Amino acid sequence: MKKVGTTWKLVGDSLQLGASIVFAIFIGAGLGYWLDGKFGTFPYLSIIFFCFGIAAAARNVWIEVRKQLRSDRDTDRT
Repeated sequence: MKKVGTTWKLVGDSLQLGASIVFAIFIGAGLGYWLDGKFGTFPYLSIIFFCFGIAAAARNVWIEVRKQLRSDRDTDRT
């Protein structure tokens, strides 16, 4: 029965990671678009903040991978 709980935890972690990737990119692009409207610099800030969103998404993936690797290493030791 423990295997089923572990499977659902992995599914939940994957869904959370996917959502964080999408939200990071959309928030970055949205913020850039909003700032472009305020300052009249379209499309420069949109592109810059879109890239920041991609960087934030990559950072989220990196953190999740490190967490998973650490978890796997800890379970191998026990």
